Amino acid sequence: MDQEQLIKIAEELYQEAFDANAYFLIMQQYREMQKEYLLEMRLSSVFYSVVYEALQKACFIELAKLYDRTNGAYSIGTMLKCCKENLSFFSEFRNTVEIEDDGKKYVFSVPYQHSLKSEEECFFEEEVRAQKSINKVFNISSSDAAPVTVDLSFREFLELYQKRYVALSKKRDNMSEQRNKIYTHNDKKGILNQEEVLEKNPLFYTDMQELIEFALDATGLIVGALTGVCKARSYSNIDDWEGTLMFARLGLKYQDYDQEQKEKPYLTRV
Repeated sequence: MDQEQLIKIAEELYQEAFDANAYFLIMQQYREMQKEYLLEMRLSSVFYSVVYEALQKACFIELAKLYDRTNGAYSIGTMLKCCKENLSFFSEFRNTVEIEDDGKKYVFSVPYQHSLKSEEECFFEEEVRAQKSINKVFNISSSDAAPVTVDLSFREFLELYQKRYVALSKKRDNMSEQRNKIYTHNDKKGILNQEEVLEKNPLFYTDMQELIEFALDATGLIVGALTGVCKARSYSNIDDWEGTLMFARLGLKYQDYDQEQKEKPYLTRV
């Protein structure tokens, strides 16, 4: 595999993660919109029901592709493996800085700076303990909640993501079972006893969100390191659906107003 092929694979996986995230974010909005705009959504109740189910299936299928373990399939796991086998494609550090002083040149390597997520702190126990202790000494508010930042070489960054990938194994297995028995194959158990499949292989919305977040993190790192491009994680206007429902609400109000105007002459005569 050459560097261009790895870039193409990473960008394709990134797009799948981006799409899965878009579907997931709109599904989250669906529950919120139902609370605030139930009357407006009832104007097209079948449409919204079908769209929600389609989004759910599409999100699941994209996730299943991202973590596919079928021989010959490229996934997040195979991408990380390819990166480990081809470390020469990557710069060990984010940047290098040259400083000249008294005619002498000094070269400094600038590491990647990474703010640890809660699920990553277990891999940096000493660094987390040290930074949180310093925060308390200087009376920094919310010292326990403040993110811990670590300096990493690319090799260390990749190792961190490989550890996170392994930590997701149970959730990946549950997703794979649901995909095989319910979503992509007419499996006998999936048809006759779907509840048992779901009970034995649960996958909650929080699990799906974690799998999506990791896919975006991993593909974002690789694409960024190879191309210098920082990829977006979602559409900037991902929440524009509410605007449509607001117009629907306004239309319903004017509908009531028009009806009142039509009935006004008859009420006046009486």
